[in-house]
Amino acid sequence: MSDTAAPSQMQRVTLRLDQIRVNEHNVRQKLDLDDKFLKSVAANGVKVPLVVLPLGQDAYELKMGHRRYFAARATKDTEPEQDAIEVPAYVLDPRLREAGEDFIDQLIENDDAYRRGLTELEQSDALFGAVQAGMKQARVAQLTGRSRTDVSRAVKTSKTVGERTRSVLAEDATYDLDLEVLGVLGEFDDDAGAVDRLLEAHRTGRFEFQVQWERDDREERQARATVRPQLEAAGVRLAEDGDPLAPSAEPLDRLDGPDGEPLTAQAHATCPGHVAAWAENPAEPGEVEYFCTDPDRFGHRPPQEDAPETDGDGGQQAVTAPQADPSEPSREYVKAGNKAYRAAEKARQAWLKDLIGRKTAPKPLAAFITHQLLTCPKPVAQWVGDAARRDLVKELTGYPQPAERAQSATPAKLTLLNFAVLAATFEKRMGEVRTWRTDPTARSAVYELREIREDTRTWLALLAQIGYPLSSIEQAIVDDEPYQEGEPDAADTDGQTDKDAEDTPDSPSTEDTA
Repeated sequence: MSDTAAPSQMQRVTLRLDQIRVNEHNVRQKLDLDDKFLKSVAANGVKVPLVVLPLGQDAYELKMGHRRYFAARATKDTEPEQDAIEVPAYVLDPRLREAGEDFIDQLIENDDAYRRGLTELEQSDALFGAVQAGMKQARVAQLTGRSRTDVSRAVKTSKTVGERTRSVLAEDATYDLDLEVLGVLGEFDDDAGAVDRLLEAHRTGRFEFQVQWERDDREERQARATVRPQLEAAGVRLAEDGDPLAPSAEPLDRLDGPDGEPLTAQAHATCPGHVAAWAENPAEPGEVEYFCTDPDRFGHRPPQEDAPETDGDGGQQAVTAPQADPSEPSREYVKAGNKAYRAAEKARQAWLKDLIGRKTAPKPLAAFITHQLLTCPKPVAQWVGDAARRDLVKELTGYPQPAERAQSATPAKLTLLNFAVLAATFEKRMGEVRTWRTDPTARSAVYELREIREDTRTWLALLAQIGYPLSSIEQAIVDDEPYQEGEPDAADTDGQTDKDAEDTPDSPSTEDTA
């Protein structure tokens, strides 16, 4: 609004709709009277006064507020005395108007350069303030044209986003976050590092992955905090992350017990070399694996058939401790990669579920589906009779009986249902956690790992093409490069413990010698 149209220089009145004439020279072509705006005006009436110019004979020309004026009319169609409805208005003084000023006012009033709507967080604060003042959420929803679910979500967000996170947002001038993102930041408001990582992931398009990683990491830290005192009470030494085991250490399931069977933790508990370490690929957070630090020394191997070699003087040669294979990655590196891979899997399948729930399919899907069915690669061939894949289709589609849903589906929906079948086949093919690894140790341990990785590359490349944001570990697979720990998704956290983090061990050589 221009200076000459300032409210301080105008008279505020209440006018009936039938007293107001629409400005024939209004430049706005589209009113955009959406349901939310109409519901708000219906519930609250016109709150912001219109601006009018007197025409004489108790009539006025509308200068500003055409959307509010037409919303008032549109939402009162059922009223028998529609023209009797009253709205607030400011009356301009014609003596203070310049030629052409109407158009300048229209420009300034509606130009984004002069207007700033409330951010999502500010809107949430307003909704929360209304509830905190005593208004019921149902009434807030009615007056604002929002659903009760939206109001409840906004109120929760305002309550959980604390001052520390608000300060970070203000410092970074980050105001374009939606309620979903703000809700996640509120979830981690007590962890400044997590908030920083989440904001960086949002900027780089990898937010969903980082959310899953942070949730997994928090769950892992909480579980470890429970397990540590249990191990301490049992007298079991725990090798924390950053405290690598000796090269001679081996897991108990590879060693012989007194009965010739693999050693159990209970049977090995009295051995001086008994130690626990956090599992490389835990089935549950806080899971540990048990090791013997020196099986040869403590007698957990079968007797050697050959006598020890002698030195030149007839004496026995000293036993040399096993040396670490330089091509074998450290346990810390493997645990970090496994953790990132599992987080990516959860985030990816959540993204797939949203995609499959749409009404229309991205254009590349039809060609991809046809090609896969005609060529029938191994992931597709493994579909037949596999219960786990069928269960995943139900989860991805949200239908307990997807085949029945297909009978009434539109052609676009049929494409998405077919895609869900392929998604289940490829996702299950990728279920082997070592898929991300390029070291010879993993390839020798998993039959067909190279083929699994190639199928994974095909799948991830397709998802990236249709808009899925690859995490760094997924991008490494697509590029057929080793995963570089610590970039950029979960940098400097290492998921270690709630103790002070130690330096992350060096990653293995990036040269693929397999």
